[in-house]
Amino acid sequence: MASPTSLAPDTDDELQLLADTLEVVPKPNEVEPEGLRQLLDDRIEELRQLLDTLGKNDASRNKLKEGKLNIGGEDFQLNEAFQQEATQLSDDFNMDEIAAAKLLQRGDQKREELDRSALQSAKFLYHTRRKNILQSIRLILSYVGDVNVGSSDTRHMLNTATEKLLERKDGRSFADRCISAMVSVRQAVQQLRDKEKHAHTLGMAPDPGLKEDLDLQLRFLRNQHEMLAVILYHLVKLRRTGVSELRRLLDTMRTLDRYDVFTAHHILPLFASITFLCAMESPLSFEETIQLHKEIAKTYTENHWPLRYCQAGIYLWWLSEFNGLCNDPPAGHAPSKASLDYYQDIQNPAKVALTDGGLELVMGLSADIAQEQRLNSSKEDLHRFLQTRVPPLEDVAMLLPDFRGALTGQFELFIDSIIANLASLLQTIKTAEEEDDIMNLRTYDYELERFFLIVHYTFDGRPEMGMTFWGDPEGNLFGFLRWAAKNQTPFMVATFCYMLASISYGTECAAAAHKFLIDETNVGALNRNRRGESLNWTFIFKHVRVYLAELGKRQQALVPNPAYRMPPPPVESTEPAPHLSMELDGMLRLTGQLAADCPEARQWLRGNTEYNIVSGLFELLNLQASTQLWDSIFAAITALLTDKDEAFRDEVWKCLDDWAMGSPAPPSSLQLGASTAVATPFAQGGSENLDLVIRAVHPAEAFTRLLAKLVEPYEGAGELRDAVPFPENLGSNNRMSGMVPYVDFIMRTIFNNTTVQNLPRESAVNSDRVETVSEKLLRVQYRRFRPALQLSCLQFMYDCLASFNDDLLDLAHKGFVVDGGLRASSLLTYTKLHPFGRVMEHILTEKCLNVLFEILQLGVEDLYGNVEPSNAVVDTIWYTIRILDLAIQMQPTYLRVVRPFIKQDEGARRANIIGNSFEKLEKAVHYRLDTIVNLGLYVGASQHNIVLDSIKLLEKLTISPEFTTSTEASYGRPSSVNRALGAVEQSPESKRILFNFIQQWQFPDENQLENWGFPLKMPILRFLDNSLAAQPNSFTLAHLVLGFGHDTKAGGIELSMEPGGVGSGVSLLHQVLYAAMEAKECVDENGALTYIPAYCELKHACFSILQRLWSAPSTSGDVLYILRMNKFFLQGFLSESTITPATLWGIHPNRVAIEPTPQFFEHGACAFADFLERRTALFNYTALEIRQLSLQGASTMVQRYLSTLLGTTMLENQRVSNVHILDLLDFLEFTFPERTKQPQVQWIRDINLSAFEEDDASGAPVFNVDKVVEFLQIKKNERFRSAGIVMEYGQHQQVDDEIEVVRRHLNCENLLRRCRRARIRCLGAWSTLVIMMLEDCDMERMSKTGFILQALQAVLPKLELFSVDDVDAAQVLSELAHSLISHLPFDATTFGVGRGSDLANDRLYQLFRVSLRSIQSPSATAKLREDFYNIALQYLNGMAAVSGQNPGSRRHSTQTVKASGDKLLEVVCNDAYSGDGRCKVVSLLLLEALAAVAAEEGSSFVIETLVKQNFLVVLVDSIKTIAQDVESTRTEDIKGIMIAFKAATGFLIRISQSRSGAAQVINSGLFQALRECRLFSLDPDLGLQLEQPLNLQCYYELLLEIMRVVVSCILSRGPQNRQAIDSVKLFLLDNRNLALTIFKRHAGIGGAKGLEGAGDLKTLVDMFVLLYSLTEFIDDGSENY
Repeated sequence: MASPTSLAPDTDDELQLLADTLEVVPKPNEVEPEGLRQLLDDRIEELRQLLDTLGKNDASRNKLKEGKLNIGGEDFQLNEAFQQEATQLSDDFNMDEIAAAKLLQRGDQKREELDRSALQSAKFLYHTRRKNILQSIRLILSYVGDVNVGSSDTRHMLNTATEKLLERKDGRSFADRCISAMVSVRQAVQQLRDKEKHAHTLGMAPDPGLKEDLDLQLRFLRNQHEMLAVILYHLVKLRRTGVSELRRLLDTMRTLDRYDVFTAHHILPLFASITFLCAMESPLSFEETIQLHKEIAKTYTENHWPLRYCQAGIYLWWLSEFNGLCNDPPAGHAPSKASLDYYQDIQNPAKVALTDGGLELVMGLSADIAQEQRLNSSKEDLHRFLQTRVPPLEDVAMLLPDFRGALTGQFELFIDSIIANLASLLQTIKTAEEEDDIMNLRTYDYELERFFLIVHYTFDGRPEMGMTFWGDPEGNLFGFLRWAAKNQTPFMVATFCYMLASISYGTECAAAAHKFLIDETNVGALNRNRRGESLNWTFIFKHVRVYLAELGKRQQALVPNPAYRMPPPPVESTEPAPHLSMELDGMLRLTGQLAADCPEARQWLRGNTEYNIVSGLFELLNLQASTQLWDSIFAAITALLTDKDEAFRDEVWKCLDDWAMGSPAPPSSLQLGASTAVATPFAQGGSENLDLVIRAVHPAEAFTRLLAKLVEPYEGAGELRDAVPFPENLGSNNRMSGMVPYVDFIMRTIFNNTTVQNLPRESAVNSDRVETVSEKLLRVQYRRFRPALQLSCLQFMYDCLASFNDDLLDLAHKGFVVDGGLRASSLLTYTKLHPFGRVMEHILTEKCLNVLFEILQLGVEDLYGNVEPSNAVVDTIWYTIRILDLAIQMQPTYLRVVRPFIKQDEGARRANIIGNSFEKLEKAVHYRLDTIVNLGLYVGASQHNIVLDSIKLLEKLTISPEFTTSTEASYGRPSSVNRALGAVEQSPESKRILFNFIQQWQFPDENQLENWGFPLKMPILRFLDNSLAAQPNSFTLAHLVLGFGHDTKAGGIELSMEPGGVGSGVSLLHQVLYAAMEAKECVDENGALTYIPAYCELKHACFSILQRLWSAPSTSGDVLYILRMNKFFLQGFLSESTITPATLWGIHPNRVAIEPTPQFFEHGACAFADFLERRTALFNYTALEIRQLSLQGASTMVQRYLSTLLGTTMLENQRVSNVHILDLLDFLEFTFPERTKQPQVQWIRDINLSAFEEDDASGAPVFNVDKVVEFLQIKKNERFRSAGIVMEYGQHQQVDDEIEVVRRHLNCENLLRRCRRARIRCLGAWSTLVIMMLEDCDMERMSKTGFILQALQAVLPKLELFSVDDVDAAQVLSELAHSLISHLPFDATTFGVGRGSDLANDRLYQLFRVSLRSIQSPSATAKLREDFYNIALQYLNGMAAVSGQNPGSRRHSTQTVKASGDKLLEVVCNDAYSGDGRCKVVSLLLLEALAAVAAEEGSSFVIETLVKQNFLVVLVDSIKTIAQDVESTRTEDIKGIMIAFKAATGFLIRISQSRSGAAQVINSGLFQALRECRLFSLDPDLGLQLEQPLNLQCYYELLLEIMRVVVSCILSRGPQNRQAIDSVKLFLLDNRNLALTIFKRHAGIGGAKGLEGAGDLKTLVDMFVLLYSLTEFIDDGSENY
C-alpha cells in the first residue's frame, strides 16, 4: 500500500514532470534519456501503486486530534477548523488522516495559485496526482513495442519500466487491479451524485462554488475512469490479460443499468479482449475457446443484462471473432469442435443479437465518437429512424482523444471481422430485405443499413484510412463494396452512398471511388434489369431524371389562376415518394464528396455530355424539390465549385440568380429554425425561393456556404483581387446589378437572427415524461444547428471582406490611373459593386454586432466549459475575431472612400439598411467592454489560432484612440486609466487574463523555429510593445499583464504584489526579462558563431519592451531596480560576443556572412539588424543605469560597472574577462552601400516607385513591397491590354520573373535601410555610453587619458572614411570625438615630455588633420562641419595653452592648415558668412583661432587667404545691415543673430590686432560701412524697433561690438597713421550727438542714470573716450576738428 509520504510536494511535482516528459517522448531530441531514466527509477513504485492509498485508521485520526503535525521536519499547530477539513478530506477519499492533513496543508500553500480554498485546492491536487499517475502509465504502455517512438535506448528503458510496472502484487495482476480501480472510481462518482441529490432533496440553495467543485471532481473522475479503460486496452494489446479479466469486465457490465460514458469506457477493453482471445496468438487453446464460447452463449440466453443492447453488441462481436477462429482454427486437439454447427452456434445467435440491438449499439457509439459531421437533414432523419433503442451519449464530448482513437480502431476491426467472418449473415440480411422490398412488406429491420452507417461514421473524415477499402481490389473490403452496390433497396442506396462518401476523403480515395462508379457503370450496361442494377454514375443520373419527372408531374397538376397571385404551392403535401428523396440525398452527398476531393471526377461531372449535372441540380430547385433535399443540392453545387474557373463561376451565378430572384417575395413572414426550435418572425428574404431557404437551418446553412464558395477567388484569379466575385451584370435585367440582395439575405435575414433568443443553445425538454431515444437524438443534433449556421455566415462575411483589395483605392488616391489594368471594368464599378461595402455596412449595425459580441461571450463558456467544444464552435469564435480584426483594419478605407460611393446609389434602386449603426467599430466595442474581457480570456485558449488573433485584435483595440482617451473618474475628474484596462480591471476574470498571458508565454513553441520562429511569444511581445508605445506613461492593459499595478491615490504605476504581479516574482515581466537575458542568439559551430534569426528577433523584442519601461518616467525607477536586482547589466555584457567577417547569420542551409549581397539581405539581414537593435538597447540601459547610480551616489556600483565595461568583471572574488566596450565597435567593420544595385529589367522599366515609400514603425522610409507588386501587375495588364497584344506564356513568365526580381530587390533595399539605420542607432548608443563613462564614472587621470586615446584610436580611421561615404555615421563619430577631446586635459602632464605625451600629441594631431580634411568633404553637412570646427578649435586653443607651459609641444598648425589647401579656408569662410546658427559662430571662432596661431607663428597665410577670398570685405559689409537684420528677425531668433555678430566682430578684432591686419580691415571699407550703418542714425533713447527691453539692450550691445572693432584698428595702426586718425575724427564728428547722449545717460544728466534695458554704458563710454583721446579730437560744435 502507498505510504502517506507519497503525497509530499516534491513527489507530486516529479509525477507531473514525469507525465510531461513522457508526453514529448515521440518528438525527436526532446527528451534527455538519463533524465527520463532517473524519473522512472524514482517514481516506478508509485506508478505500481496505481490509485491505491493508505486507508483511514484510528491511530492517525487520534494523532490528528492532538493538533500537532510534523511536515518536512517542521512542526505545525493545527486549529480545529483545519482538523475538521482534514477529517472531511479523509472521509471523502477514504485516505489516512495524516496523509489528508498533509494534503490539506499543501492545498493551503497552493490556494492563491489555484484561486481556490485550501480544501478545494487539496482535492484538486489529489485528483491531479492520480491523473499524472494514470497518464504516465498510459503513455509508457502505449510506447512499448512501437519502433517509431524514441531511440532504441529510450524504448529499452520503457520496456524495463513496463516489466517492473506489471509485476503481480498480492497475487493480483495489474489488469485486475485496473478493473478494481475502475469500480472504485464509479463508486466515488456515485457518492458525489448522491451528495448533489441530497442537497437538492433538502431544498438547499445551490452554492456556485460547491457546484463548480463537484463538476470539477466529476470531470477528474470521468477522465481517470477513461484512462484506466485505455490502460486496460493497452494491456490487452501487450497480451497481459486473459480470460479472468474478460470475465470481470463482463460481470461489471452485467451490473450497469445506465448507458453513459462510464458504460462506454468498458466496451473498449471488452472488444479488445474478445479480439485477442479469438486470435491465433490467444493464450487459450482452441478447446478452451470453444468452452468459453458456450459459456458466453449460455449467459446471453439465460441472463439478460439491464442494457440488453450492450450485451447484444458484445455477443455479436464475440460471434464474429469466434467464427473467424473456427474458419481458420489453430493447431491442437479440440474434441468439442465436432459439436459446433454454424447455423446453430453462429448465424442464428447472431440474428438474435441483431434483433436485440447489437448493430444499433455499435452504430450509435460510432456516431457518438465520429468526427464532427456537416449538417444533413435527410441523414439525420434516417439515423433517428434506425436508432430507436440506444440513447446518444450525453457526455461524449468529454471523451479523450486517445480513447476515441482506440475505440475507432476497434470499430475498424469489427467492420473487417463482420465482412470477413459473417459474410453469409450479411448476404442473408440483404436477400431478405430485397425480397420484402419487392413485395412491399417492409418486415425487415434495416440491419444492413445500420452496418453501412457504422462504416460511414468510422471512416468519415479520415482520408488516411479510406484506402483500406480501395487498396486491394482482390480483398474482402473491396469485394464487399462490389457486392453491396448491387440490387439495393432505397434505404440501402442512401446508406451505401453515405458509406461510399465517407471512404472517399482525400484525392486518392476519391479517385478510387470515381473509378469504382465508372467501372460499375460499364459493367451495369450489360444488364438493363432494374433489380440487377448496380450503384454507378448511370444509375445516379437516371435516378435524378426519375425524380425530376415526378416533380414535373406535380408541376403539371398545378393550374395557377392568372387573375391573382397565389401563395406558394403546397409543396410538402405533393412530394414524390419519400424513398426517392432519401435515395437522391445519399447520391447527392456522394456526388458532392467526389466532386470536392477528386479533380478528375469534378471535371468529368462538369463536362459530362450525357447529363449536365449543374443544370439538373438547379432544375431540382426550380421544380421545388423537397426542401429537405435543398441542403444536399446546395452542398453538391458547392463541391462542384472547388477549383472553379471564372466561366464556371459565372455560369453558376447566373443559374442561382435566375432561381433565387425569379419571383418577388410573398407578403407573409417566415421563421428561421428547426422543427423543434423556438424562432421569432423576421424580415422576408427577398423572393419566394429565398424565403423557403430559411424555413429550416439545414438549407439556410448550405445556401450560405454556397454563396461563400462563390465569393472565394476562383482558380487562377491571382493575388491582385481586382475584380468583383460575380459577373458585373448579375441581375441587371430586373434590379440594380450586384449581389446586394444576397448580402442582405445572409446578414440581415439569416445571421442577425441566429442569436440565442432565436436559436437557443438547447432545445426545449419536456419534463412531464421521459424522452424517447429519437427525441434525445434530435436534441443532440440540434446543438450543432446554431454554430454551423453562424459559421457559414461568418465564412461568407470574411470572404467578402478579404476578397476586397483596398490597395487599389490607395493607388488611385496617390494619383495612379489603374482602370486600364483591372479585370473589373473600372475602379469605380469595382468599389460600388464589391460586397465589401455592403458587408461593412451591415457589420456596423447594432443587430449584427450584437450577434458577433454574443458569439464571443458564449464562446468563453464553450471553450472553458466541462465539454470539449465542437470544431464548429471553435471556428465560429475564430472567424468572429478575424472579422472584427479585418473590419477594424479596413474600416478607414470604407469610411473614407467606399461609403460615400455607396451613399450615392441609395434610393429607389438600392435599399437602405434599417436600424441603429455605429460610426466606427471601436465605438461599438466601447459600449460592450466585456468584449475586451472575452478577448483576454481567449488568450488562454488551447487553440493557437484563436490565441494569436485575439492578441492581434486586443492590440488594435487597446491602442485605438477610442480607448486611449481618459475616462471620467469621481467628481468629474479625468482618470488616467485606459478604458480597455478599466473593463479588465473591474472584471472578476482579471487575474485569469493575466495568467493567460503568462501560461501562453511558457508554452514551448521553440520546436517551430524553422518555420514560424516563436509563434506565441512574438505576438505577445508585439502587443506589449505597441501598447506601451501608444501610452508609455499611462497605466494600460500592457502594464497590467506585465505585472504592474495602479496607484489609485497618486495616480501612478506601481509594482503589483498580487499573484501574477511583479512583486510576486512570477509575472510576465519576469518572463520577458529572463528571455532577454537567457535566450541564446547564436551557436558556436567549430569556432564560428552563427546567429539564429528567430532568437535574435525574440531578444530584440524583449529588450524593446524593457527599454520602453525603463525609459518611461512612470515605470523607470521600478524597472531599473528590478533589472539591477536580476544583474541584467552583468548578464548582458558577460554574454556579449564580438562579431567578425567569419560570423554567420541565418539557419542551415542558408547561413551567410555579412556582405552587401542579395543572399545576405534575404537570409541574414534581419538577424543582424535585430542583433544591433538589441545591442543598442543594452548600451542605452547601461548609460542610463550609470547616470542613475551616479546621481544616487552609488560609487561602488558605478566602479563595478566601469570595470566590466573595461573588460574585467569580479564574480565571487574571481576576475572574469569579458568583452571591452571599445571592442563592441566591431559592427563598424561592416560597411553597407547607400542603396542596392538596380536590377536590369526590360518590360517594367522607367517606373517611379518613390510614391510607394512609407514610414515603418520607427519612422524610417521603406518601400511597401506588396503595393509595388500589385501596381506592377496592374501596369503589366494595362500595357498589353491597351496595345491589344496577346501575350504568350513565355512573355507572361518573363514579366512575372521581372516583377519577382523587383520584389526581391525592394526587399533587399528595405533590409539594407534597416541595417544602416540599426547600425547608426547602435553607434549612437555606443557613443553615448562612452561619453557617460567619462562624465559619470570616477576614473583616475592617467586611466581616463589612456581610455580617451584608445577611443580616439578606434574611431579615427572610421571618422575619416565615413566623412566621405557615410555622413550619418561620421556625424555620430564627430560628436564623440568632440566629446572625447573635451574631456582631455591640455596641460604639461598630458602633453609634456615622454612616450605617453608623444602618443597624446600624435593622436590629437592626427585628429586635427582628419578634421581639416573632413571639413572639405563634399558630402559633409553643416552639422558635421560644425563638429569638425569644434574639434579643430579645441585643438588649437588647447595646444596654445599647452605651448605656454611647454614650448616644445607646439605643432606647426599654420603649416598644417596651409597643407590642407585653399579650399579649407574657402569652406570655412562660406560657413562664416552664410552659415546658419552655431555652424556660423563656430566657423568664425575657428577663423579667429587660426588667425591667432598664424600671428603667433609669424605667418601671414591666413590673412592673405582671407583677403584673397574677399572674406574681410564681406564680413565688414555685414555691419551695414546689422540693424535691419536684427529688426527683421523673430524675437526667439534674435539671440542667435547677436551671437553670430559678436563672433564676427571678435574675428575682426583678432585680425586687427596686427598693423597689417588692421590695415586690411580698414581697407575693406570699415568706415564706409560705419557711415551706412543705420545704428548710428537711430534715436539712442528708442533703440531698435523691437519689443522692450530688447530694443535698447540689442542696440547698445551692437554699438559696443562695432566700437571695439574701430578701437582695435586705431590702436594697431597707431597715432602716426594720419589717414586712420582722420577717418576716426570724421566718424566722431558725424556721431557727436550719439556720443553726447551716451555720455549724458551715463552721467545721469537729464534723468535717471542709464536707460531701462540698456545696461551699464561704462564700457561703451570708455570706447568713445579712448577714440577721443587717440585722435585728440575736440568737439567745439564746428565742423573743424
